[in-house]
Amino acid sequence: MPTDTLQLDTALINAWRNDPRYDYDRELAGGSQNLLEWLSGCISDWFREQLGMIVDSKATEFVLVCLGVLFLLVVVWLVIRRRHAVIGGMGETGALNYELEEDTIYGIDFAADTAQMVAEGNWRQAVRLVYLHTLKQLSDGSRIDWQPSKTPAQYVVEVGSEPFAALTRHFVRVRYGNFGADEQLFHEMQRLQALVVQQKEEGGAAL
Repeated sequence: MPTDTLQLDTALINAWRNDPRYDYDRELAGGSQNLLEWLSGCISDWFREQLGMIVDSKATEFVLVCLGVLFLLVVVWLVIRRRHAVIGGMGETGALNYELEEDTIYGIDFAADTAQMVAEGNWRQAVRLVYLHTLKQLSDGSRIDWQPSKTPAQYVVEVGSEPFAALTRHFVRVRYGNFGADEQLFHEMQRLQALVVQQKEEGGAAL
């Protein structure tokens, strides 16, 4: 009886077993992988096939997680920056809830500064100065309690005047909403300011 001359090459079999290309069970069970594992495997395969580099899948997953966290931090930072530029929303008073942290009513020569802005054609700043000057007049007349942290909507509630509410809406649109301003709007702001001052002098009587 002839002897069996076939012998198994155990070294070759072990090499095949450790070669991911022959891991058919993994492909059949691929549905059990999560997205991170699948993406990590794809990256590791690309490095091995294109560059001849063996990259540990766990290290790849760690790098992907770090990149994901960094991406989320960038998104959050962009959202916060955007919300810082435009704070609040429309309130029941019809004015936007913005903080006047960059504006003050003290230490300003309103007449001279407004005249300079008009001469330069800087209508955005001219509109801003008209509004702040109105707040200064209302504060001097004890119609409002001016505070740097207060919002335009709070002043609208304090004054309770439709001309002042309209004045505030124009100011907020230009100051924080990036709407354009022109000479016509500037004169409209002055008209509303005169109505608010007149109402103040009349002791808050309805116009």
